[in-house]
Amino acid sequence: MKTIKIWPIVIFSLLMTYCSRAPEIHYYLIDYPIVAAPDNETPKHDIRLGVTTFKADPLYNEMRLVYRDSRYEGKYYNYHRWIAAPDRLITDRVIEQFSHSNVFKQVVPFPRFTGVDLLLGGQIKAIEEWDEGDQWQARVKIRFDLIQRDRNELIWQTEVEHILPVATKTPAAVVKGINKCVQLTIDSALKKLDKFLTDSK
Repeated sequence: MKTIKIWPIVIFSLLMTYCSRAPEIHYYLIDYPIVAAPDNETPKHDIRLGVTTFKADPLYNEMRLVYRDSRYEGKYYNYHRWIAAPDRLITDRVIEQFSHSNVFKQVVPFPRFTGVDLLLGGQIKAIEEWDEGDQWQARVKIRFDLIQRDRNELIWQTEVEHILPVATKTPAAVVKGINKCVQLTIDSALKKLDKFLTDSK
């Protein structure tokens, strides 16, 4: 009488069951409606602005969502991720939001387009879930740098931060809050830059 070895079959079945129950990966966007200025308005500044890719601090230089409850420790969600790296997502939103503001004659990505007067870039200092006790918050902090291209000289810099509480303790709710924080942060930087250029005339 032959002995039937069932252990390999059992192990294979367990592996298949585990794989079929593997957590789903969720991908998130930075995408919010932008109200465009009327097309018939003359741009406030006769400036062609080139936007370079914003760099991200090491903790935020990947696609996994970051959450923190301590100044000295960063953690990642393994199954909740950005659809692309934050530096690309933020740069795209800066270009789109600045383009629709009618503050500049033209806003284009640099170095794809080289015929520009000023260069705007910067550093993503935070794009994360920030937990304080029982309260979850969305937090975004970005530094903006303006370069006079012909002199390669830094002529203006500002750092803007927005923190908003989220309604429910879920990554999706945090992402919604981050979207709002990004919008507010870019809008604040745009207003500050507009004032600087106006005062410099």
